Amino acid sequence: MNRRLYRSRTDTIIGGVAAGLADYLNADPALVRIAWAILVVITGGAALVAYIVAWIVVPEEPDAPVAAAEPTIDPVTGEVVAAAPAPAPLAAAPRSGMSAGVVIGLGLVLVGAWFLVREFVPPIDWSLVWPLILVGIGAIVLFSSMRRRA
Repeated sequence: MNRRLYRSRTDTIIGGVAAGLADYLNADPALVRIAWAILVVITGGAALVAYIVAWIVVPEEPDAPVAAAEPTIDPVTGEVVAAAPAPAPLAAAPRSGMSAGVVIGLGLVLVGAWFLVREFVPPIDWSLVWPLILVGIGAIVLFSSMRRRA
């Protein structure tokens, strides 16, 4: 099996990296995006740098090949009348996701809320919280992949 990682052309919010990774892993793109956003916070921005590098390095998925035109044969005489016109390549599906401005604005609001909450909420022992969050995300990914196969 020769699978390759590509950036998605149709299911993009910023660069198509998360949707391409979700397609490669056979997972839900929303879950991959959520996991990536959490990793950006956990790693202090290193996952954001990894996303930008992947955006630059990972190629976009190739266009779907267009089928060759087959000749039309006259049923009475058996002669080739004319070649059928080749079908036009499919246009990219319209983007159904949010625009990059909405995603960046939402991210800034969440980061600002994070810092605001840190000022008013008593300190939390993060050595217990992060493993619980990771276990929860892993369980969600496992359940969604099992439900998808059923």
